[in-house]
Amino acid sequence: MATAGTMSNNVENLSPQIIRRVVKEMEDLVSNPPEGIKVQINDEDVTDIQAYIDGPAGTPYMSGVFKVKLTLGKGFPQEPPKAFFLTKIFHPNVAANGEICVNTLKKDWKSDLGIKHILL
Repeated sequence: MATAGTMSNNVENLSPQIIRRVVKEMEDLVSNPPEGIKVQINDEDVTDIQAYIDGPAGTPYMSGVFKVKLTLGKGFPQEPPKAFFLTKIFHPNVAANGEICVNTLKKDWKSDLGIKHILL
Protein backbone atom coordinates (compact mmCIF):
# COMPACT_ATOMS: atom_id res chain seq x y z
CA MET A 1 0.00 0.00 0.00
CA ALA A 2 1.45 3.37 -1.02
CA THR A 3 1.65 6.16 1.50
CA ALA A 4 0.62 9.71 0.76
CA GLY A 5 4.21 10.90 1.18
CA THR A 6 5.48 8.98 -1.85
CA MET A 7 4.09 11.46 -4.37
CA SER A 8 6.08 14.63 -4.77
CA ASN A 9 3.38 17.23 -5.34
CA ASN A 10 1.89 20.21 -3.56
CA VAL A 11 -1.53 18.70 -2.80
CA GLU A 12 -0.53 17.86 0.76
CA ASN A 13 0.41 21.53 1.33
CA LEU A 14 -3.05 22.87 0.45
CA SER A 15 -6.13 22.84 2.63
CA PRO A 16 -9.09 20.65 1.56
CA GLN A 17 -11.12 23.84 0.87
CA ILE A 18 -8.44 25.13 -1.54
CA ILE A 19 -8.15 21.74 -3.24
CA ARG A 20 -11.96 21.68 -3.70
CA ARG A 21 -11.85 25.22 -5.13
CA VAL A 22 -9.09 24.26 -7.60
CA VAL A 23 -10.88 21.04 -8.65
CA LYS A 24 -14.14 22.96 -9.21
CA GLU A 25 -12.33 25.64 -11.24
CA MET A 26 -10.58 23.00 -13.34
CA GLU A 27 -13.86 21.13 -13.98
CA ASP A 28 -15.46 24.43 -15.06
CA LEU A 29 -12.53 25.12 -17.41
CA VAL A 30 -12.88 21.68 -19.00
CA SER A 31 -16.67 21.81 -19.39
CA ASN A 32 -16.76 25.51 -20.34
CA PRO A 33 -13.33 26.34 -21.82
CA PRO A 34 -12.49 29.93 -22.71
CA GLU A 35 -11.96 30.39 -26.45
CA GLY A 36 -8.51 29.24 -27.51
CA ILE A 37 -7.62 27.56 -24.20
CA LYS A 38 -7.61 23.80 -23.60
CA VAL A 39 -6.87 22.67 -20.04
CA GLN A 40 -5.26 19.37 -19.20
CA ILE A 41 -6.11 17.93 -15.77
CA ASN A 42 -3.59 15.91 -13.80
CA ASP A 43 -5.79 13.62 -11.68
CA GLU A 44 -2.86 12.76 -9.40
CA ASP A 45 -1.89 16.37 -8.68
CA VAL A 46 -4.47 19.16 -8.98
CA THR A 47 -1.71 21.70 -8.28
CA ASP A 48 -0.07 20.79 -11.61
CA ILE A 49 -2.13 22.71 -14.14
CA GLN A 50 -1.23 22.57 -17.81
CA ALA A 51 -3.01 24.21 -20.70
CA TYR A 52 -2.66 24.71 -24.43
CA ILE A 53 -3.27 28.28 -25.54
CA ASP A 54 -3.84 29.25 -29.16
CA GLY A 55 -1.78 32.21 -30.36
CA PRO A 56 -4.04 35.28 -30.65
CA ALA A 57 -5.21 36.33 -34.12
CA GLY A 58 -3.43 39.33 -35.56
CA THR A 59 -0.22 38.73 -33.59
CA PRO A 60 3.09 37.08 -34.53
CA TYR A 61 1.93 34.14 -32.36
CA MET A 62 -1.16 33.52 -34.54
CA SER A 63 -1.63 29.85 -35.57
CA GLY A 64 0.79 28.70 -32.88
CA VAL A 65 -0.23 26.57 -29.90
CA PHE A 66 1.61 27.26 -26.67
CA LYS A 67 1.78 24.94 -23.68
CA VAL A 68 1.78 26.61 -20.28
CA LYS A 69 2.08 25.27 -16.77
CA LEU A 70 0.83 26.79 -13.53
CA THR A 71 2.26 25.60 -10.25
CA LEU A 72 0.25 26.31 -7.12
CA GLY A 73 2.41 26.68 -4.02
CA LYS A 74 1.37 26.14 -0.43
CA GLY A 75 0.54 29.86 -0.12
CA PHE A 76 -2.14 29.71 -2.86
CA PRO A 77 -4.52 31.58 -3.16
CA GLN A 78 -2.94 34.28 -0.96
CA GLU A 79 0.22 33.96 -3.07
CA PRO A 80 0.07 33.76 -6.86
CA PRO A 81 0.97 30.58 -8.68
CA LYS A 82 4.14 30.40 -10.73
CA ALA A 83 3.43 30.31 -14.46
CA PHE A 84 5.72 29.00 -17.17
CA PHE A 85 5.61 28.55 -20.92
CA LEU A 86 6.70 24.98 -21.67
CA THR A 87 6.71 25.89 -25.37
CA LYS A 88 9.76 28.00 -26.21
CA ILE A 89 8.57 31.57 -26.80
CA PHE A 90 10.28 34.89 -27.28
CA HIS A 91 8.36 37.61 -25.45
CA PRO A 92 9.45 40.50 -23.18
CA ASN A 93 7.36 39.14 -20.27
CA VAL A 94 8.79 35.63 -20.52
CA ALA A 95 12.16 34.76 -18.97
CA ALA A 96 14.64 32.44 -20.70
CA ASN A 97 13.44 29.55 -18.47
CA GLY A 98 9.82 30.18 -19.58
CA GLU A 99 8.69 31.88 -16.37
CA ILE A 100 5.94 34.41 -17.05
CA CYS A 101 6.63 37.77 -15.41
CA VAL A 102 3.50 39.91 -15.37
CA ASN A 103 2.04 42.15 -12.67
CA THR A 104 -1.02 39.91 -12.30
CA LEU A 105 1.30 37.19 -10.97
CA LYS A 106 3.33 39.60 -8.84
CA LYS A 107 2.30 42.88 -7.17
CA ASP A 108 -1.25 42.99 -8.63
CA TRP A 109 -2.19 39.47 -7.48
CA LYS A 110 -5.48 39.16 -5.58
CA SER A 111 -6.50 35.92 -3.89
CA ASP A 112 -9.92 35.96 -5.56
CA LEU A 113 -8.38 35.83 -9.05
CA GLY A 114 -8.88 32.36 -10.39
CA ILE A 115 -7.02 30.01 -12.68
CA LYS A 116 -9.21 31.08 -15.61
CA HIS A 117 -8.16 34.72 -15.10
CA ILE A 118 -4.49 33.71 -15.18
CA LEU A 119 -4.87 31.64 -18.34
CA LEU A 120 -6.78 34.42 -20.09
